Amino acid sequence: MDTYEFKKKIASIYEIANELGREFNISKCTPDGHLLGAIGQIAAKIAFGLQFGSGEKGHNCTWSDKGKILNIQVRSTGRGSVAIRKEPEYLIAIEITETGRLYLLYNGPGIFVWEKIQPQKQPQKYASKNQLLEAQQDVSLSSQIPIIQNIFDS
Repeated sequence: MDTYEFKKKIASIYEIANELGREFNISKCTPDGHLLGAIGQIAAKIAFGLQFGSGEKGHNCTWSDKGKILNIQVRSTGRGSVAIRKEPEYLIAIEITETGRLYLLYNGPGIFVWEKIQPQKQPQKYASKNQLLEAQQDVSLSSQIPIIQNIFDS
């Protein structure tokens, strides 16, 4: 499946959810949780060549290059923030819109995001879109996982 078809299918999911919401008088009917997370993982697999699964708890993908293996936590949002329970080794955060557009919010070591949200008192912490974009400014190009197929919108 090419990038165009992938994004078209994402838009269709949102269209169906909105149709169901209208039909049953639900003001906000959007795909969330596991579905949005799975779409984000697929997007990351396409864009970065990630492998699903990780031996590290809380991480859902891996990336390797020349014998080096990184455990990656891929998080997706349709609402402007991602949830994180512990400092990830590496983090990729993606915003998914109802039109199927994909925006890369963060790609780099988890520490830069964790430092911004760690003071939150609850066990599950939230990084806003702005915090993710701000943290991205601290990540050098050499610390980012290289994009092999750019599926992201600007």
